[in-house]
Amino acid sequence: MTETGFRYAGWILLDVRLVSSSALFSAALAVLVLALWFRGRRWDEYVVGFIAVFSLSLLSVVLLTNGLAHYPAIRIESIFPVP
Repeated sequence: MTETGFRYAGWILLDVRLVSSSALFSAALAVLVLALWFRGRRWDEYVVGFIAVFSLSLLSVVLLTNGLAHYPAIRIESIFPVP
């Protein structure tokens, strides 16, 4: 338990504007998908569908911005050992 080999910390940068606009886009996409394909279902299927579509679209948008943009939404700035 006294090994220091696995204790690291890091700076993670988060662009709040890009993440919030990505979240807004993902929420709008999830509502659109629910409005088009989930007609006449129970409320719990709406909740599960919204969470699934929202999380998949948010993950894909963040991965696309990190992979294609020069200023990504989430970036690990540095990793350093903790004494």
